[in-house]
Amino acid sequence: MGAALYNVASLGVSFVALVLSAIAAWRQLRHARSQSALTTILEVYFRDIRDMDFQRDQTYVVTRLATEHPAPDEGGIAALPEQAQHAIWNVAFMYESIGMMHALDMMDSRVALGVFNFRIIQVWEAMEPYIMAERAMRQAPFLAFFENLYLQARATPPADLYRELGLRTIGGFTPRSG
Repeated sequence: MGAALYNVASLGVSFVALVLSAIAAWRQLRHARSQSALTTILEVYFRDIRDMDFQRDQTYVVTRLATEHPAPDEGGIAALPEQAQHAIWNVAFMYESIGMMHALDMMDSRVALGVFNFRIIQVWEAMEPYIMAERAMRQAPFLAFFENLYLQARATPPADLYRELGLRTIGGFTPRSG
């Protein structure tokens, strides 16, 4: 009887140790993913989004592209002049990257959709005719992560995300309750 009790106690201690090890490993993994995601977000935001060339190209895409170069019926983006091509590629791939990080859970949706919401919508809508022309030329998906990000941004008011985070603003967002 004493040996059986000793075996049960040993099994119980081993089980508790296993559970505690699993919890510690899970927390460590979560922390590592969080650190990696934060590094990625900061890199995108501080290095890429604030880059003067990116800002210039984004302004061009949103304010001048459609008036200076209507979307081509054939040839996709390659049918446009080099300056327009460069601006489209620079801006499109930035938002495609953000969309990819968001879809792969490398970027919290509260950041992707909260911080970039206005620009995601504005840029997609300015670029949509060019993206569709490129898709037609390729007869394949193109900038699918960006499109998914756009659709989620349209469906997610930033104010809801800010409330969820408990942000306060002069406009009246209040921290979440309870």
